[in-house]
Amino acid sequence: MEATPTPKRFVSLSERLYRLLLLSYPKKFRQTYSREMLLTFRDCRREALRQYGTQGIAHLWNFMLRDLAATVVIEHYKTFVTQWKRFLGLEEKEYATLFTPFKFSLNVGQRTDIGRQRKSNEDNMTTIIPEDPEVLGKRGALFVVSDGLGGHEKGEVASELAVRAISEAYYQDENDNVEQSLRQAIQRANTAIHQRGNGMGTTCVVAVLQGDTVFVANVGDSRAYLIRDGQFKQISRDHSIVAEELRAGLITKEQARNHPQINIITRCLGTSDDVEVDTFAEPVQEGDLLLLCTDGLTNQLTDEELAKIVHELQPTESVQQLIERANEQGGPDNITAIVVQVSSAA
Repeated sequence: MEATPTPKRFVSLSERLYRLLLLSYPKKFRQTYSREMLLTFRDCRREALRQYGTQGIAHLWNFMLRDLAATVVIEHYKTFVTQWKRFLGLEEKEYATLFTPFKFSLNVGQRTDIGRQRKSNEDNMTTIIPEDPEVLGKRGALFVVSDGLGGHEKGEVASELAVRAISEAYYQDENDNVEQSLRQAIQRANTAIHQRGNGMGTTCVVAVLQGDTVFVANVGDSRAYLIRDGQFKQISRDHSIVAEELRAGLITKEQARNHPQINIITRCLGTSDDVEVDTFAEPVQEGDLLLLCTDGLTNQLTDEELAKIVHELQPTESVQQLIERANEQGGPDNITAIVVQVSSAA
């Protein structure tokens, strides 16, 4: 049964209200993040309307208002501390030394699909490439993919919470250690999901491209790959029963693909008040390709198939082709992919 259509006027009013609430953030924060936050709001609103109609919008606002209230206080406090340091002469003397100009131009394609057998899409994703060159140079570009667990209502909420919390926490953190920032951002997301309760959980894989390095962090079996000259390398580490047996040499890769416990993971966000996060760092160069995806893709296509499609097509076309191929294999799960093409800066 489909949700009752919502009047366009109601949708427009909802966005205008969100834009007004964004004005409560400090000016510098708005200049850096308001565009990404508005795009995220539109995506969440669209999905809430599609699934639940006006009731979905009410649930969305319930979450948004609590999140806005908390982050607005945090950002104003940080602004106050910065201004106080400036007044006392404690701020950094050379602002330009705080960041390195971004070295690459990025071409990004991303797409998520419900698949052929699921009733809802519990996957989520985001790409943030800051417009502010200082923020881009210092913090880099961020890519997040999550795969919700716990059923229709729980999985969607968990994956959405993870993407939003990780994105905000990472860019709010001023720690120069990217891997540590990623661990803290994911742990913050874990806390947010765990506090919601109801048995919800989600995987996540996060990549930050900063300078000539890609930093990856993951929990669960969503993956990050590096493709260079057609060669395919998995950066992330799967946390699943099948992956553990494969690493121990108990089964082959072919046996792993058809294993009856292929969907059972050993680590995820939200099910415990603490979570262990794996982090990795890989050098990147011009011509490299990054792929972040959920198991709805990797359980249906081999690494060789993934590499061929990503290497031969442009990012927008490759994510579409990847999803089409997974659906041709039956599409038993939601499918999400982000492809990033790294080129030299103009």
